[in-house]
Order: sequence, then C-alpha cells, then structure tokens
Amino acid sequence: MAAILLLKRYELSSGRVLLSGARPALRVFFARGLWWTTRVLPGAADRAARRGGEWVRTTAQRILARGALLTEQGLEKALHTVQRTTSTPAAGGEASPFLREVAEHKKKLQEDRPDTQ
Repeated sequence: MAAILLLKRYELSSGRVLLSGARPALRVFFARGLWWTTRVLPGAADRAARRGGEWVRTTAQRILARGALLTEQGLEKALHTVQRTTSTPAAGGEASPFLREVAEHKKKLQEDRPDTQ
C-alpha cells in the first residue's frame, strides 16, 4: 500500500504517468480478480463445504450401520453359544449319574405322595 502511495505521489509531483499503456489491462485483470474473490470463490467454498458435510454424514451412517451389524452378529454368536451350552443332551445320549439319581428320587417322591384329586 505504501508503494502505491509513493508511486502516486511521484506521478503527481512529476506529471508523468507510469505504465499508462498497461493500465487498462491491469484494470481488467484486477476487476476479474475482485469478481472471482467476491463471487466465484465463496460459491465454490460453499459447495465444497456442503459436499464435505454430506461425505461426513454418509461416512458416519456407514460406520454406525457396520457397528450395528457387528453388534448383531456378536449377539447372535452369544445366543448360539448359550443355546449350545444350555440345551439338553441329544436323544440316545446317556444321562449323568447325578441326573439319574435325581430322576429316581423324583419318581420315588411321586409314588409316595397320595393323590388329592
């Protein structure tokens, strides 16, 4: 800014105009630059910000969806594990001695109980 003021002071004191032939082209150049700065760049920045926001939103949705799927798969695996460990033995399998003893005791209790129907 100081250089421009010094050049203008020189022009006014000497009466000479510096770069008089280039001034129209410079005016057009700076007018276009100002137009780009005030009109084009803000619009481009706005579009880029919107695209970035959409990308962040879709990426977050994908991450949450994958997390939900992984959680569901983990819960299904846990459910199958619980079902396997708590299920009764397959048909034809021999009951443990403890279960046989419990069954005999239950049968004995049922036989000794009088029917009150």
